Amino acid sequence: MNRIRPSRLLMRTGLAALLGLATASAEARPQTIPNGSLEASYNILLGGLTIGRFKLDTIVDRSEYTVTVRGSTSGVSRFVSDGTGLLKSSGRISGTKLLPNDYYLDTTENGRMSSNVNMRMNAGNIVSVAALPPLMKKADRVPILPRHKHNILDPLSAMIVPLDKDHMSAACNRSIPVFDGWQRFDVKLFYKSTAEVRGENGSYSGPVTVCGARYIALAGHRPTLEAVQFMEQNKDLEVWFAPVEELGVLMPFRMQIGTEVGILTIHASRFVGQGSTQRASAE
Repeated sequence: MNRIRPSRLLMRTGLAALLGLATASAEARPQTIPNGSLEASYNILLGGLTIGRFKLDTIVDRSEYTVTVRGSTSGVSRFVSDGTGLLKSSGRISGTKLLPNDYYLDTTENGRMSSNVNMRMNAGNIVSVAALPPLMKKADRVPILPRHKHNILDPLSAMIVPLDKDHMSAACNRSIPVFDGWQRFDVKLFYKSTAEVRGENGSYSGPVTVCGARYIALAGHRPTLEAVQFMEQNKDLEVWFAPVEELGVLMPFRMQIGTEVGILTIHASRFVGQGSTQRASAE
């Protein structure tokens, strides 16, 4: 049975898919400008066994945001490879929309580069993209067309949901357009429930919104592959969103991904927001 590569783990951590974003038209928001950060640490477990960890740092400076993820996986079982990953995204928040500008991914497996993506965007439209390794030419691969590179989100920008805590359920019941450098897919979110979490040592405690998710491949993929078919039929996709009041956004607190060898869970062990807001100037 194939081992789970760290690049796939880290991509799906930010993946895909499980990460939602409000894609509705910009709506009126309180006339305050958030400034601050979120520091979060996550454990990655497969079948209850810890196989990796990563740290997520989000900074919002007025309307500009930066998200950085650094993590690693460990070959503690025959299903997991040793690897590290760095992902970074930046852009601008406009009302309830995110407008990404840059996305970078670099992962290694057993000390060697396994994947690299450099993507530049203008308000969610791809200006340039370089992804290694390149997609192999296959007769059954669905081609990526120009229309697949417009109005998209990179996997990390999709982690920020610019909604306030009084409308948390709105993080669900929407479709998220994602391009990761190789493939264009949608993640369809739907509301499941509201839950309570309890953090320690200053970490977030309170309500979270639980969203189910479905993966819909659109381009760059090979529909005949079992892995693609598995993900499209996967009903074990879930993300919990928690409010970061200091930033006026929601962010993932917990994620769940069904794999061929069990349930992969990503759970925050630390989730702490810091910051302040300032009054926006009158127009």
